[in-house]
Amino acid sequence: MRKKAGLFGLLAFICACSFAQDITQSIKGTVIDKDSRRPLAGATVSIAEDSVQQTVTTNETGSFILSKIPVGRRRIQCTYSGYENYITDNIILNSARELELVIEMEQRYQQQSEVVVKAARNPKQPVNKSSVVSTRSFTPEETQRYAASVNDPSRMAMSFPGVQPVRDARSDIIIRGNSAATMLWRLEGIDIPNPNHFARKGSSGGGITVFSSSMLDNSDFSTGGFPAEYGDALSGVFDMRFRKGNKDKDQYTFKASLIGLDFSAEGPFEKGRSSYLVNFRYSTLGILNKLGFHLTGERENNTFQDLSFNLNFPSGNNKSIFNIWGIGGLSKEDYSAIEDVNEWDEYDDYAIYDFKTNMGAVGAGHSLQVGKNGLLKTSVVMMGQQISFVDDTLNSSKTAYTVNDELYKNNRLSFAIHYTTKFGTKLTWKTGAFGSRIGYGFTQSFYDYLLATYRNNVIDGDGNTWQWQPYTQLSWKPGTKLTVNAGLHYLYLALNKTSSVEPRFNLQYRINTNHTVSFATGLYGKTLPLGSYFYKGPGNTFPNLELDIMRSAHFIAAYDALLKKGWRFHIEGYLQKLTRIPVVNSANRTFWLLNMIDGYANEPLVSKGKGSNTGVDISMEKFFSKGLFVLTGFSIYNSTYQPLNGKTYNTQYNSRTAGSLTAGREWKWKKERTFVIGGKILYNGGVPITPLLTSVSINSRKPLLDESRAFTDKVPAYFRADARLSLRKDRKKTAWMIALDIQNIMGIKNTDGLSYRFDPVANQWIYKKLSGFVPVISYQLDF
Repeated sequence: MRKKAGLFGLLAFICACSFAQDITQSIKGTVIDKDSRRPLAGATVSIAEDSVQQTVTTNETGSFILSKIPVGRRRIQCTYSGYENYITDNIILNSARELELVIEMEQRYQQQSEVVVKAARNPKQPVNKSSVVSTRSFTPEETQRYAASVNDPSRMAMSFPGVQPVRDARSDIIIRGNSAATMLWRLEGIDIPNPNHFARKGSSGGGITVFSSSMLDNSDFSTGGFPAEYGDALSGVFDMRFRKGNKDKDQYTFKASLIGLDFSAEGPFEKGRSSYLVNFRYSTLGILNKLGFHLTGERENNTFQDLSFNLNFPSGNNKSIFNIWGIGGLSKEDYSAIEDVNEWDEYDDYAIYDFKTNMGAVGAGHSLQVGKNGLLKTSVVMMGQQISFVDDTLNSSKTAYTVNDELYKNNRLSFAIHYTTKFGTKLTWKTGAFGSRIGYGFTQSFYDYLLATYRNNVIDGDGNTWQWQPYTQLSWKPGTKLTVNAGLHYLYLALNKTSSVEPRFNLQYRINTNHTVSFATGLYGKTLPLGSYFYKGPGNTFPNLELDIMRSAHFIAAYDALLKKGWRFHIEGYLQKLTRIPVVNSANRTFWLLNMIDGYANEPLVSKGKGSNTGVDISMEKFFSKGLFVLTGFSIYNSTYQPLNGKTYNTQYNSRTAGSLTAGREWKWKKERTFVIGGKILYNGGVPITPLLTSVSINSRKPLLDESRAFTDKVPAYFRADARLSLRKDRKKTAWMIALDIQNIMGIKNTDGLSYRFDPVANQWIYKKLSGFVPVISYQLDF
């Protein structure tokens, strides 16, 4: 009897285990028309996996909920009559957070006998459907999944084709040989100042962005050929979007790493309708510095903090939506001298600096459905940015002497308005305008070592001006296979009454469901970094105030193939012709404004420089499926410029070749554990450099370059391998993840071709080395 009882007990235990329920979670959201934002009632939403069988239809408000879905990676698909089928990438569904989606469906061209097209299998299609070339969307989870990206969109973008890795500790986005100063950042539909901690003056890069992945929704990254609604940019666009908080329940996330402490909260103001989402981050670098640990350099101290929020207030019928959002960041970096005066051998030993950057933006947006198909969106935003940089040297008694003093202030009151409407299934029209009242204050004074004199207020500007950017664009589908987009953008700067008329055109032809060809062309304008207008010459004149808007004409052709088993092949060829780029008004000089890494011009210039970028970007990608993703790309290009002497020179970023390989593998373990291993390889062929002058005596404080041989030398090729290990665990009410990201796992210290240091032993200038092995441990808790 005891044996039988034991046997029955064992069988009962096995049965209980067999029928034990998996940990589950809900997926909910709304399905809307991509253009008019109207809800689509009756759309079919399902899980795109045979192992999970659940299908629902949306109600009259376009809402749906998929309940009791086993946690893990899930793909969600949606179908609706008359619309292109929709499918997501593999999204993580964890036990602590409901997954909320806004599914934007694109209306399909219809004939009398409707043609049903298979589901699109490219989950990286742009959020902005008018961007048919050189653009891909990305998810917040990708900023975490890519090795050593540490939740930063800029570092993630280094894996994308056309983007050139240059430095380890900076997030400058070098696109197809263009300067980082020519890229645009946009948030919630409006242009914003450089959103980086330790932001570089006159550039779009810095140390790490102020964006927390907890705040982000699916967003777009473009490397050229962007449509008419984008302006004041030559190279590319980061079009960022905030997600909405959960409108039904409170949810929280806590993150801790060597980069920063991060806390986010979201939930309803009024259950089922309005919501909040807020995130605060504080740099643990600052905490470690105070404890005596310095990860970025023994004499370097860094600290930063940022705050972001998005408040969402829809009306009862969802025809009117009002939101208030904000973002702000404070950062500080200082560099100290060697403590023991007797150990001072070179200038760097007793040089110190203090570097501070602050930025913030607060905006209000309103979306209103007008008539049957119209949508009117308006926004108003107040923004500000301040960058200060002070260089000092110490004497033997440690008294500081200022050798460089810079202060740059930029505040804006901006507004945006656009109206979108559809005319049947063939034609969509979007028109709008951006306006900004720009207040500015720029000053720079420095010690000129060549003239042995201190130059006060070399850059000196204080006042305000206006910038206007109206645009209009049409999207036309004359048939089931062809899409044509045409538009016009106008850029006007009241400061010097310069303007640029910029026609844009692109088309995409769908050969079949898996193969497309695309073409784009257009003219793009970019105002100078504002400080460059305010170089003060002899007699308190400002010769650079007359400089024109920089121009670039883009020509892009692309082919895209969606292959079997979730693979994608993509190739793009491009030509960019740059004109009206500021250069020095002398045939003996080779200065070109866009070769500046950051900062502003401090000599008189003329808008007569030219440039050219030509190349091919090739990529092969496996979308995340069956626990594996791969993204590899290679670029071959040539980036050159011409000053007034008519000769052609390499630009600062003409490394000729660049490539990347990013991949990851995920294993599902028992007890709701998931283990992930990933890697990334970055490469460029070595940036060009201008050799030092050999005909003059060596100056140990400033390297003297031989402009007659501009960018004729080259540093060794850049190569870096990163790695990532992570473990995720789902519990009943919580979920956690622990990860180790390693930047430069091989410890190769690449040559920094963009900065020098003086070697007193060799009595010569040498190039600095970039970072070595950098591990970053992180922990995340969702509850």
